[in-house]
Formats: sequence, C-alpha cells, structure tokens
Amino acid sequence: MQKQLKTRQICLFFIAFCPITKLFTMPSIIASISKNDLWLSVLFNVLIDFFTIICIYRLSLKSDKTFLRHLEDAFNKPISKIIYLCYFAYFIFKSILPIIEQKDYIDATLYLSMPSVIYFIPFFIVAFYLSLKQLRILGRLSDVLFLFTLVSYIVLISLSFNNSDLTDILPVGITGAKNVFKGTYCALSWFGDGVFFLFFMGNFKPKKSDGIKIVLSYFINAFMILFFLVIFYGIFNSIAFRQRFALTEIAKYTSVISNTGRFDYFAIISLMFSNIISIAIPLFFASKILAQVFNAKNIYIAPIIVVSISFIVTVFFYQYYYSIQRFLVVYVGWFLLTFGNLFPIIFSITLLKGERYERTKN
Repeated sequence: MQKQLKTRQICLFFIAFCPITKLFTMPSIIASISKNDLWLSVLFNVLIDFFTIICIYRLSLKSDKTFLRHLEDAFNKPISKIIYLCYFAYFIFKSILPIIEQKDYIDATLYLSMPSVIYFIPFFIVAFYLSLKQLRILGRLSDVLFLFTLVSYIVLISLSFNNSDLTDILPVGITGAKNVFKGTYCALSWFGDGVFFLFFMGNFKPKKSDGIKIVLSYFINAFMILFFLVIFYGIFNSIAFRQRFALTEIAKYTSVISNTGRFDYFAIISLMFSNIISIAIPLFFASKILAQVFNAKNIYIAPIIVVSISFIVTVFFYQYYYSIQRFLVVYVGWFLLTFGNLFPIIFSITLLKGERYERTKN
C-alpha cells in the first residue's frame, strides 16, 4: 500500500512549520522568566523533543503500524480510545495560544486602526478545509512552504543581526537553574513537536539512512529557534520581556528600514503564509482523532466540532486571553509534557524492548 508521506516531506515539515509559532509571543514570555538565559530554557525543550523523535523513529523502523494500531495492540480498545482522546485534548490545548496570539498579532500590527474578528474568519475556513483532507496534504504543503519559511526567516535575521549584541546572553546560567527550568516548563505550550512524528508513524516508509536526514532537519528547526532568541535578546536586553511580538520588533530599528520604510513586512507576511498552516495543524490532528474514536461516517462532523471549539475560544473568550495563557502555561504544562514527551518516549521504549524480548525468545 502506498504511504501518504515521504521522508523528505517529514524533514521539510519540521523546517516549514515547527519554528514559526515560537517566534511571536513566546520569546517575551520566556525572557520575563529566565532573562538572558531564555535560549538555555528553550534548549532543554528542544532536547526533550529531539529525544522523543529519536525514540519514535526507532519504533517506526521496527514496525509499520500506525500509532492507533500500536495502542490497540498494547491495550484493549476502551483504554486505547481514552488515550487517543487525551491526544485530542492535547492538540486542542496546543492550538489555543498560537491561534489567539496570531489573531492578536493581526489586530495589533496589520489592522491597528480598525481591528475586527472578520479579518480572522478566513483562518477558520482554511483550518476546516485542511481538516477535511488526508495526511498527504501536509506533505505537499511542506514541499512548497518550507521555502517561504526559510527565505523569510533569513531576511528578518539579516536585517536584525547588526543591531544585536550577542554578548548580552553572557554570562550563561546567571539567572539560576530554578528560573531556567521554570522557563523550560512555561515554554511547553509551544513545543511538543515530537508528537507530530507519533502520528506520522505507519504513514511513511523509513530507512535506516533516513535517520540522519530527520535529525539534520530537526537541528535546522532547533537552530532557527535558538538563534532567533539570541538575536532577539541581543537587541532588547533587559526590556525584551516588554516586546510582545518578537517577530515584528527585531527588525524595525534597522537603519535601512528607517530610511526606506518597513519592507520587512514583506518577509513577515510571507512567513505568515506558513504560519496559517502551522497553527491549523493541531486542529487537523484533533479532527482526525475525533473521527477515528467515534467512527464518524460524515467527514464534516469532526472538523466542524474542532473548528467550532477553536472559534468559540478565540472569539468569545478573547478578553480572557491572559487568564487562558496563564492556565495553559502554568497549569496545563504537566499534561502537555506527559502526552507530548513522556508517554511517547516510554511507549516507544517499552514496545522496542518487548519486540527484542520476543525475538530473543524465538
């Protein structure tokens, strides 16, 4: 049977979509906690996700089953459905902050004079349409949009680099281990990218040589995030926590822009094309989970439910943004860490050990 994804597309997926959601409000939030060590806090998130991907990749080499099939083989069907529904909640939680901050960004930056919810409704249409498609659509989008992400990122960094003092991140660790790990914990809402790989299992045919490609693509993604944070803090230093939208702020003091106008918006808008898909991806997976758990015959039911939840939270609870943010960052972190990293790691290692035991027994 032909697989829906190719290894190349998974590699480009990590470059095209994973870095973008971390470039809006996350830098200022982490800077308020771990200051010049914000990159160190995020480095731990990156390493945790990397280890998660490695464990899942090793399992995918040994088995051609999807994640749901693995769950049903390891547990009975009711328990596997409960775990699957936990991932439905995981993706809903994971989607909330990036979507709300994207709406806030559009209102505050692009439509400052007359912000309206009407401007953001097209996103929900895109998310609904995307959720109707099969997994292969993410592969095709990765093939195209990784160029948008890379080129836009390079333009923004190039405009910002001369204004950044890289020594501002020194001395490393001065904020103390407590603040560093607190920053790591508070960044969990934006990370957990390894969980996407969990749902790619069984939908691509990995080879041993593909491991290097996947690792390299994830390192590119990690470098983009960490280098952006270093540049960001090098520009704003002690007032970095006040710069709510890091993506807009880093390039606006460049002398070229001061003389010619804010042409960095071309790069920002180009980057937002990729970001529209990036923030819709958790809704895509939430829709697929809901449809599979309840064996939905109508392909429209699950996407309508998921997109409606997102719409209600974004539009009707928008005034409670800071309360929602605090809830997700402070209280939901353990849930996100458990199902985004701990469960996939333990599950993958357990199945790998079980397979080795069966092989040696036979």
